[in-house]
Amino acid sequence: MKHTPLFDQHVRDASVVINLKGFARAMDYQGHLAEHEAVRSSAGLCDVSHMGEIEFKGPDALALVQKLITNDAAKLAVNQALYSVMCDEKGCVIDDLVCFRLGHEHFLWVVNVTKTDEDFRWVMKQAAGMNVEVRNLSAETALMALQGPESREVLQRITKADLSTLQYYWLTPTTIHTARAEVPCVVSRTGYTGELGYEIMTAKDHAPLVWDELLLVGRPLGILAAGVAARESLRTEAGYLLNGNDMDEITNPFEAGLGWTVKFSKEFIGRPALEEIRKKGVARKLVGLEVQARLTIRNGYPLLKDGAPIGRVTSGPLWAAAADDRSLGLGYVSIEHSKPGTELEVDIRGKLRKVRVIDLPLRERRVKSEPAIKTWSPYDLRFTESHVWLREESADTVSLGLTDFGQRSLGRVLCAMLPKPGDKVSTGAPLGWIDTYRKPFDLVSPVTGEVVAADEELMEKPSRINSYPYLRPGIVRVRLAAPLESAGLLSFKDYAALTAKLSEYAVWSAERRTL
Repeated sequence: MKHTPLFDQHVRDASVVINLKGFARAMDYQGHLAEHEAVRSSAGLCDVSHMGEIEFKGPDALALVQKLITNDAAKLAVNQALYSVMCDEKGCVIDDLVCFRLGHEHFLWVVNVTKTDEDFRWVMKQAAGMNVEVRNLSAETALMALQGPESREVLQRITKADLSTLQYYWLTPTTIHTARAEVPCVVSRTGYTGELGYEIMTAKDHAPLVWDELLLVGRPLGILAAGVAARESLRTEAGYLLNGNDMDEITNPFEAGLGWTVKFSKEFIGRPALEEIRKKGVARKLVGLEVQARLTIRNGYPLLKDGAPIGRVTSGPLWAAAADDRSLGLGYVSIEHSKPGTELEVDIRGKLRKVRVIDLPLRERRVKSEPAIKTWSPYDLRFTESHVWLREESADTVSLGLTDFGQRSLGRVLCAMLPKPGDKVSTGAPLGWIDTYRKPFDLVSPVTGEVVAADEELMEKPSRINSYPYLRPGIVRVRLAAPLESAGLLSFKDYAALTAKLSEYAVWSAERRTL
């Protein structure tokens, strides 16, 4: 059984580790339902390092990619991605994949775990005689998926790139801060759960650092590590397909609902067969399925109409959001029975239960949502040794706040007292204070001037400072009495070195107990 680079984290934290497709994977950590809901309401982090990565480099890289996939990679700009299928000469799906364009002559595919070796052999066969280097990078690459409405907030607080500018199906090379190292990585925004989300691709040795840091900084927002059970129910709920379940070597893109990925404006393997299929139409179709009972309809269960077989279930994990006692899934049915509302039966271990065809996706997808940006990247801020951050808003105005390390060291904020607009503040003097689980804490001003705004909502809901330490536009805004002097202010790199020192046992254990 193979291990991903995060195997030690799974053994340490998971409730159950299983053998899935030849890899040791976490089934769940704190429970399937809790992890499913965390992705829908806050954030979940899943190890997807079992996926395969195939790289194309050279003058014929684009030509080879175009030959292999049905979608049109020529339209991609550098740092853009697309979803596609790769077909054989009969027009049947070999695999589905995400194709990234990393450079003019540089592409990277993320492919399915069960098809990585097969895909690579197929690619190498088709690359014969072409001026292109193809490499299987799977063994040296780690991939993590951070998904959910709060995923941007979690990732932004340790990421150099401005995630507010990263659009759906685009990527950016960037740096992620961890307690032990600055980690180079590629952050993409695709997703497999139907929620806003990101993928972090990095060298395998760096993956544990990034994993642990994301779970640490995301804790106030409710992040949970998510196992394969939650990922399966989430992707089914969103109507996303799994190779080997919802498509295989006898499936064509049109019956799987993936005809939109087939671009007949270019040449590719399987085009003549797919043109013929499109002309004749398909005999079956992938549909959503609903059972009005709390049970699991599993892959392979027969679907019937008036006792006659007309299809089969392909995906149907326990429905995590089944507060109304429904169970949902995916399956293929003959085209004449594919209309939403059609009543069928499913054979569950010899017993027929009613099942109804419903529209896909089974839940609204929010992958393209653009929530308001709440958080600054710490790489764009300046810091003080007293854990206050500063950002220049204009030539004479700055925003101030309490750092992530500061709020985490103090614990839950119980009360906040902030200055009022018009109050004067002085360098080195308290501008306000907060009361926390551990102790009262003075917010020491790094500047002299006049307060022009304060976060009144923070005084009503003081725990917001725990959830959003780098909240725009900070706790208070100050108009400077004199031009800002950078003396005494730290870059994020220097501040990170300071907090690393403060995190050493010999340092923090010397503090007198205040409880």
